[in-house]
Amino acid sequence: MRTSLKRLIQMAAGYGIVQWLGPLISFVMTPILTRILAPADYGIAEYILTINSAAGTVALLGVPQALMAHFNDRRDVTWYRTITGSSLALTVPLSLAAGLAIFWGAPFIAQSALHSQEYAPLFRLIGATGVLGVFGTVLVTASQSALRVRWGMAFSLTTILCTLAGNLAFIVWLRMGVTGMLLTPIATGIAVSFLALVLARSLVGAPQWPVMKQLLRSGLVLLPVAVSTWALQMLDRLFLINYVTPTELGYYTIAYKISGLVYILLAPLFSAWTPLALAMQDEPFARERFASMSRYFVGIALAAVLGMSLFSTEVLTILTRPAYLPAAPYAGVLSYIHVISGLGVLLAASALISKQLVALSWLVVVGALVNLALNFALIPTFKIWGATWATIIGVAVPQVLLYLWLQRRYPIPYPLGKLARALLAQATILAVGLLLPPMAWAPRLAIKIGLFLLLPAAYVLLGIITPHEMQQGGLFIRHRLRLAGPWR
Repeated sequence: MRTSLKRLIQMAAGYGIVQWLGPLISFVMTPILTRILAPADYGIAEYILTINSAAGTVALLGVPQALMAHFNDRRDVTWYRTITGSSLALTVPLSLAAGLAIFWGAPFIAQSALHSQEYAPLFRLIGATGVLGVFGTVLVTASQSALRVRWGMAFSLTTILCTLAGNLAFIVWLRMGVTGMLLTPIATGIAVSFLALVLARSLVGAPQWPVMKQLLRSGLVLLPVAVSTWALQMLDRLFLINYVTPTELGYYTIAYKISGLVYILLAPLFSAWTPLALAMQDEPFARERFASMSRYFVGIALAAVLGMSLFSTEVLTILTRPAYLPAAPYAGVLSYIHVISGLGVLLAASALISKQLVALSWLVVVGALVNLALNFALIPTFKIWGATWATIIGVAVPQVLLYLWLQRRYPIPYPLGKLARALLAQATILAVGLLLPPMAWAPRLAIKIGLFLLLPAAYVLLGIITPHEMQQGGLFIRHRLRLAGPWR
């Protein structure tokens, strides 16, 4: 167990040391950007990027997920090169076709959704550049599957630097507004794709038709997962645009952005776990180790969500201006998505190991259908709150169903009692924090900090984390800090 945890920490650090610079940059840039951009700018840009992500998701045909599932079927370099090259041979032509469809349909999309031809050039822009993002996605997936930790660090650092440069150049300096908000991720995607080609070229070989067919079969099985995952994350924007103003959609977008700080904190663990779990699947007592890891995933996620929920108003006060404060309640609730995502990462890895691809696919589809139905039912009446709860319920449904399915086919002894106690402790502390009466900011902040510090103490008292594990973790971290050398 200690070895597995050490490997996870090493890989998470490799993927995440530079990713953790992201929140720092967000703290620096968000106050600047929100003083230049209006909430309506965020709403319009979010809608256009939603269309772009929908096209990219369909064009990928589930191939990146299939690539990760089959990458370690054979442990030799020739196979790695063949399966990566075959993945590119499938996705690049399809993404070109999807991009052309958006490019030529841009006037119609702009008029029907935003009631103005003014934004047609922006739709053409994302249509013309979409193929580069698909190219980079495949190569980054291959790199992660090959456990190339330093490459992951390079991709993360490039993303951070290009995003910072794009925000400064397009939004702050050139004052390009919505156009600048689109050019920043486009330029970042181009840079990451170029870097991936340079670093991962040794993983690219000649495609083979039998391998392409295998990837296509698995990808089509997994495609509903990708589309449903997109729907759970983005579909509500297509509903909201018909019931709220661009400014209100901007509040929802900012709430998602702020709650995304929780994801940034957890992303290194999420990125590291799936390839690590696939690599260690044949080791002794692997399932018991997977079960133990669930305590760490859920405990860390609940702590991050508690911090965001307690301090969402303070975070928005620091990072934005008063015009954005209506987003605070949504940010706290939306952050719970990342607790559910933590469980989903664990369950998805088990599904890939046991090759339960059909179950992984169709159970997520059920969640997306639940989300779709709730969007229809809740958004017309409750608007943003309807979208918020529809998203949370839609994300939770497939994880519950997938757990029940896997326990009959690839049983893992997850400590459900301990996980439930952790959730109850976190929810109790949060409820106390939300019920605080009005008071001066200093004592209110002090009380919230005190409440937050109760959670790790509750973990120890409830047996979610043992004193021995805390001691071992502290010794390991102090040892690595003393070495002050690169993670190997």
